[in-house]
Amino acid sequence: MSTEQRVVDNRVFLLGLDKLYRDAMQQHERGELLNCARRVAEALHATPADVPIEGYYAEDERLTEYFRLVRALQNVGEEATSLVGSLSEFRRLRDITSAPLYGRPQYANKLLPTGRDGLSQALYDTFPNWTAASLTEAAHNQALAFDEISLVGLAARINDTVVLTALRESVVLYAEVAAGAALHPPRPQYIWMVDKDLAQHARRFIDTFNTLFGEKLPPPDPSQAECYWHAYDDNEIVGRCVRLGYDDAASPIRYYHWAIRRGANGEFAVHEFWSSEVWTTTRYRSALRGAERYPEL
Repeated sequence: MSTEQRVVDNRVFLLGLDKLYRDAMQQHERGELLNCARRVAEALHATPADVPIEGYYAEDERLTEYFRLVRALQNVGEEATSLVGSLSEFRRLRDITSAPLYGRPQYANKLLPTGRDGLSQALYDTFPNWTAASLTEAAHNQALAFDEISLVGLAARINDTVVLTALRESVVLYAEVAAGAALHPPRPQYIWMVDKDLAQHARRFIDTFNTLFGEKLPPPDPSQAECYWHAYDDNEIVGRCVRLGYDDAASPIRYYHWAIRRGANGEFAVHEFWSSEVWTTTRYRSALRGAERYPEL
């Protein structure tokens, strides 16, 4: 029987990890974490934030509710800690949002932190000279400097803007074809080509995630090449759009975005653009389908 080689390189591995993370994380956000957010919001008489639903949180009502509640809690001042500090639900949310999965926690005098990953730090350091190429390089340097294991930090380590965009969209809430083949399909051969250094740092991310949530994301080693390949193959990244920063000196305020689309040659490409409106994944995918015109840089 012929053999079809399926190479698990750095990009395939990280997009596979992204898919496994999203599927596992959404289950917690729809259940346990949504209940925590409801309890804390109730104690503070906080109402869901009226904001654009970014990332995958537009996929169902429970994820949308969780997104709006957490966005509301992220805007509550730290003085409210005395009102909810004794609640186990608050402590659980704080443990999640301050975990190294999302970078270095930044409280900014708020109840819950957001994570400053390598890309966030790069945005701060290079404003207003934002370009996809320069930010990818700066994020790479920051991830190395801080020995970062966040999901975005792992993407930054490989200097791949497509992967960086895809994985950042996954943590948006927590971050600042031959004849006869059908009859005799080739047997896949999975080849592990992930850099050893990247795998070592990814293991720390995976171990932290599994400890926090009682999950069993697979270890980053050659025995799991098939698992990561299929997770990658099942991961839809075209149309993911993430708001990275804004220019509040402009009137109206302008927001800086990255989005993933197909280039003229069919390869993944990152579309960077400014807009006076917040663009979400749902809106950008609608634009790709022709239902709306997407903005140019």
